[in-house]
Amino acid sequence: MDFPETVRWTFAGLACLTLAALVREIRRLRRAEPGGRARVRWDAADQGAGLVLTVGGALGSLHLFGAGLVLTGVVLGGKAVRAVRARRRTTVGRPST
Repeated sequence: MDFPETVRWTFAGLACLTLAALVREIRRLRRAEPGGRARVRWDAADQGAGLVLTVGGALGSLHLFGAGLVLTGVVLGGKAVRAVRARRRTTVGRPST
């Protein structure tokens, strides 16, 4: 994959920002209470997948970029399923009108 030089530098900057966000999520994971750890794990996985995606773009590696896209899709799908399950859990006990 051949990106122009400015696009690669943009991806490199985004990779640095994503790495900083991943470190923040890992720190949140260490402090999280057991009930909130699942949400923080999904957020950390999202940042990790984004890091793979941006590093792949910065290096111009189609394999890393594609793996990052797949990982991001899987993580976002998992977060969506978790959100739908949480919403169903809260609405099951309510009577319908």
